[in-house]
Amino acid sequence: MSTIPEKDLPPGRHRVLREHLMREITNEMNEANEANETPPPVRPPLWRRPAFVAPALAGALSVAVVLGVTVTRDATGPSARPGIASSDRAPDTMSRQNPAELLERIARTAEKGRLSRVRDNQFVYSEVDNYHWKMDPGLRFPDDCAMTAEGHPYGVEQSWKSVDGQSEGLRREYADGKGSGDGEYTENTIARQLPGKTMPEYFRQVEELPTDPEGMYRWLYGLEPGERASGKRAADVKAYEKVATLLTSQLLPPKTAAALYRAAARIPGLFVVNDARDAAGRRGVAVAMKGASLSWTPDRVGARSELIFDEKTDRFLGESTVRISGPKSECDVLDTGDLVESVAVVDRGIVDETGQLP
Repeated sequence: MSTIPEKDLPPGRHRVLREHLMREITNEMNEANEANETPPPVRPPLWRRPAFVAPALAGALSVAVVLGVTVTRDATGPSARPGIASSDRAPDTMSRQNPAELLERIARTAEKGRLSRVRDNQFVYSEVDNYHWKMDPGLRFPDDCAMTAEGHPYGVEQSWKSVDGQSEGLRREYADGKGSGDGEYTENTIARQLPGKTMPEYFRQVEELPTDPEGMYRWLYGLEPGERASGKRAADVKAYEKVATLLTSQLLPPKTAAALYRAAARIPGLFVVNDARDAAGRRGVAVAMKGASLSWTPDRVGARSELIFDEKTDRFLGESTVRISGPKSECDVLDTGDLVESVAVVDRGIVDETGQLP
């Protein structure tokens, strides 16, 4: 089983820690006021902060010192935004490489893969690292801007899903920033699964997908026999997002994966990005599309989705949605280069029972 490498913080993560630090300072001040104590003379922060449960103040201060985070705000007033170090930003690394040629290379590698005979009573093991921003409109600051929050912990999730969907599976979610086997986790049962109508829900359903590029292309676009693609941008985005969802959520047999990559190469609007980065801090080359995303984002036009691959092995690493435009308003906390979300596929394989590792 592979392990999560030492990783740089993804774009936007420094912002989380910086804002969390100031949130803790504010909480300390509020607690002191409630106890009729006089708090130390700390200037309260004016910018938006993440609304999520976090460690004690001392831990936050330690993180800030280790990262060298400078908590500053321009003295010009509430309209100013907090400074962001250049290390927080993803460089603009657009490539002239042909996406169809890259996907063909990846398809050739995929079809050489091997997958032993899979039994119905086995389980698909998956280990992913998640990162996800969202806005919480229910929590607001005096300037009427919503607090920011993370939709999922910045940590690892392990899952064991039934091959035929007929057995109960298992999901383990590790604490924020922890890897599998490291720290506390919560467990939940995965119920028996029903066949998905638009996307496969378990491995046996994945095996029913077309293994030829033309058939896979028609499945991506939802085309009936004899029907042609509409040519509309929305249809292309939807097809791309089906590719991304399939890659991030399912174990694909070699022939299915090869057909998927070759069908994806026919989707208009793709381009290549060098030096892309996933939630686990791994870097690779990405096939990307503007306006596509696996998560909710208020500005899809101002974001791009990246399907990231290891440049040496052609292995799929994960998907990231990256902000490609600056703030649209005072309440917009994400800037150019920040991650909106990321799913890093750390490990996948077939095992005989829940709790077992490949």
